[in-house]
Amino acid sequence: MELKCNPSLADRLTRNTQRARVISEAWFATEGYCLNCDSERLKATTAGTIARDFECRVCGQPYELKSAAKAHTRIVQDGGFDSMMRRIRAQEAPALMLMHYSPSWSVQRLVAVHPVFLTQVVVRKRAKPHIRPGTKQEYWMCDLDLTRIPSDGKIVVVDNAKVRPEAEVRKAFRDSMRFAEIPLAKRGWTGLVLAAVRKIGKMEFTLEDVYKYEETMHAAYPQNSHVRPKIRQQLQVLRDLGYVEFLERGVYRVLL
Repeated sequence: MELKCNPSLADRLTRNTQRARVISEAWFATEGYCLNCDSERLKATTAGTIARDFECRVCGQPYELKSAAKAHTRIVQDGGFDSMMRRIRAQEAPALMLMHYSPSWSVQRLVAVHPVFLTQVVVRKRAKPHIRPGTKQEYWMCDLDLTRIPSDGKIVVVDNAKVRPEAEVRKAFRDSMRFAEIPLAKRGWTGLVLAAVRKIGKMEFTLEDVYKYEETMHAAYPQNSHVRPKIRQQLQVLRDLGYVEFLERGVYRVLL
């Protein structure tokens, strides 16, 4: 994988957002590959396609590319709220490719957010609506909250300008599919609890360790006033999926 982009493709453009889109999409069209199968090439979708910029010619896996001069760590600005939610409910969410480029247009980092981790709780409607040009019709854009996605769902392709072997990337992508065993309606809660377990950063942890993230989970589900029972329930789900094992009352061990 060649990490150097071709900024000359956008010489005639003046807006930075347009330049970034043209340069990054041209790079991804040449250097991107499918994470879901062995295909080495992706095809660009037609202009205006909702929530997908590329897709695999072989397996049909969709991809949405987001590029920025800074690494994506917390919030990613996305498109229409309703359209993204429809994709998620239909289980047609794209693999979200987060690209960080240097001032000299060299790719520093590329991370794939696995589509099974793009749940309703990750999508945040912006506070103020937009007005469609020439009409009075309102519509809402959305942001994606990366802090609500566990590290398992963030698959590193390029890190610190070093390319990860394709075989490792594809294996990590396939391994993440175990999360799809959880029904979509419940996946958001499970993702929040798994994210907490990863942030704890210990092979053995307690319920009290997870309870420290109770406020964060309540912020994601403000209508739920029974967060601790949900945490215990979701730890059982993670146990059944093989992520953790139960050692004794209130104590768990990370397996995956």
